[in-house]
Amino acid sequence: MFRFRDFTPRGFYARSLLIVLLPLVLLLIGMTWLFYDSHIGQVSRKMSQSVSGEVAEAVRIMTTDTDTRSLQEREQSISDYLRIDVNILDTPELPPRLNVPFWQANQDEILRHELGISLNGMPFWMNTQSLDSQIEVRVKAGPEPDETLQIFVDRKRAFATTGHNFIVWVILFSVLLIAIAIGFLRNQVRSVLRLAATADAWGRGEHTSPLKPSGATEVRQAARAITLMRERILAHVDQRTAMLAGVSHDLRTPLTRLKLQLALLPPSDDLKAARKDLDDMSAMLDEYLAFAKGEEGEQYQDVDLGGLASEIALSFADRAQVSVTALPGLKVRLRPLAVKRALSNLMNNATDYGDIVQLSVHQKDDMACVIVEDDGPGIDENHRDDVFKPFVRLDAARNQNQKGVGLGLALARDVARSHGGDIILGRSGAGGLRAEFQLPLQMISAPA
Repeated sequence: MFRFRDFTPRGFYARSLLIVLLPLVLLLIGMTWLFYDSHIGQVSRKMSQSVSGEVAEAVRIMTTDTDTRSLQEREQSISDYLRIDVNILDTPELPPRLNVPFWQANQDEILRHELGISLNGMPFWMNTQSLDSQIEVRVKAGPEPDETLQIFVDRKRAFATTGHNFIVWVILFSVLLIAIAIGFLRNQVRSVLRLAATADAWGRGEHTSPLKPSGATEVRQAARAITLMRERILAHVDQRTAMLAGVSHDLRTPLTRLKLQLALLPPSDDLKAARKDLDDMSAMLDEYLAFAKGEEGEQYQDVDLGGLASEIALSFADRAQVSVTALPGLKVRLRPLAVKRALSNLMNNATDYGDIVQLSVHQKDDMACVIVEDDGPGIDENHRDDVFKPFVRLDAARNQNQKGVGLGLALARDVARSHGGDIILGRSGAGGLRAEFQLPLQMISAPA
């Protein structure tokens, strides 16, 4: 099905230019066509009629038998009164018809038509191209049968030669209007792009300079609305983080006292189990707080993703058979600690459930990808979205004796999406889980 939007630009700036330029170009084409068809065409036809009549009169004077003057006197009379130069050529045949450029074909046809009418069927030949300022016409009507009349007429008398001036002025004014439109649109689009870039940076957690509303009124309203929305979100996040930090602090105090009391008890199996429970509770508190807090205060840096991922993968070599394939020199703008935590969660998940883990780093289009694969039981396709929900563990698919509270993949996806990427789960070649951690290679930067 035909859709007009499939053939129009996608960008706001390009579409704005199209809205301005398309009507202007159509107007120019229409004006030019009407100008040449109605005005210039009619003027050229009238001028060609006048010249054709003068040529016919010159032929009549040169060929009449009632005029007792000599041929030289007749030529002088034609030159004085009609301002036409006439010569007699000893050529019995006329030259072949000349081909003219397509942009002058219309004028040539008009003059040829009018000459045919005025000369009343006399054989003639015309040349409107070879001479810069004159038109040459040859008529097979000399005083003798083997002679031809050669007539030269000023070109400006036959055609309207100043029509191109109109087009030149129209083009100049159009270029001026287009330049003004482009300058205006650039300012308007720059405000929109700055707003989009700043909103994108805020969405990734970057701390940029305050957004100064600029541009049209609607753009300023959108900028102020986004700024207020960000302030409300930051206030909500700070409040949630402070609450969880307080809860964590309040719970750590009794946990610490319990650990001290357990340290004073004699060793036993029950004591080991109690200590393990306390350690698990401390780990849970750490994960809760990390999930709520994230790495909001960390600044973005240009980091070699292959080196970072290799370092993390090799730190798990004592837990499984780990192999690394990393594309060298793949620089990505990211928050190192947040990404390190996310990749550590993926590696920890893979080594918990698999004996062979493969990590690879490569580039796919405009995304940098870190792929972690294991040979574990994997996750059913229908439940892959569920594992990203906080505190969800698919015990039917994974070993429920493994530690954790179900925040590892949720934290990892949160980090990926905060960078403008994502995590995609699939089945590895070894039959286990395949986790693809994606980060954008190019990010929008706010224009100056």
